[in-house]
Amino acid sequence: MNMKDNPLLRTAIVWGFITLLGIFGIFAPSIFGMDGFGGGFAISLICVALTITALIVTLIYFRLARTLDKMVKGENILAHWKYTPEEWRKYTEKEFIEDRDGKRILFIIVSAMALIVGFAFFIYDPENGKFVLLVMVGLIVIIGIVAFLSVKYDHYHNRKYLGESYITRDGVYLNRRLHMWKGLGSQLESVSYRDKESGPAILQFEYSTFGWQMRNYYIARVPVPNGQQEKAKQIAAEIASVHLPEQIG
Repeated sequence: MNMKDNPLLRTAIVWGFITLLGIFGIFAPSIFGMDGFGGGFAISLICVALTITALIVTLIYFRLARTLDKMVKGENILAHWKYTPEEWRKYTEKEFIEDRDGKRILFIIVSAMALIVGFAFFIYDPENGKFVLLVMVGLIVIIGIVAFLSVKYDHYHNRKYLGESYITRDGVYLNRRLHMWKGLGSQLESVSYRDKESGPAILQFEYSTFGWQMRNYYIARVPVPNGQQEKAKQIAAEIASVHLPEQIG
């Protein structure tokens, strides 16, 4: 599979190039005769950290790219769905509303918590607390901008491509985005089938991935083409039986 068909391969190659730059940066001070105590050691140390990080990311993305390659070739596929322009349009607009509303609620919760912390510091120590409050307000602004842009970008991405989906027991490739709940510390939290009053039915996967301090949670909502509703229910039951046996029991 080429980079055009496999965006993860393109990302892996970019990170591979960054790894090579990091390796060059480690030896660059000595190559150009820079004094170690004049900043050369610091540059080399920073490049060592960059190289290690970039190498790990490169290996992860190459692994994901191979997984995606096998998926698109039809290995262990439970379903490969394509959508009519009207089905995808309805899904795109419905997904935009759900994504926007979900992130709005999350933004309100995070903002409330940040303001509580900021005002608590301000009340306890007005002199220094005002700086904490300003930091919390700045954090709220940044989070708001990121949330707004992510919703807009996802909507743009769905409108740009006429989507299709590949579903396996361990992941979903939906409209050029790979969602995996096996390996690399990932796990499936729930799977459900939902009928919609307007637009296609949805096969929803909630999963989490390993984070530095806590687990990160994601939702993949896969539209179900007309006539595939029973198939979707069977897929949900099969995936749950593999990853969530306690949900079946």
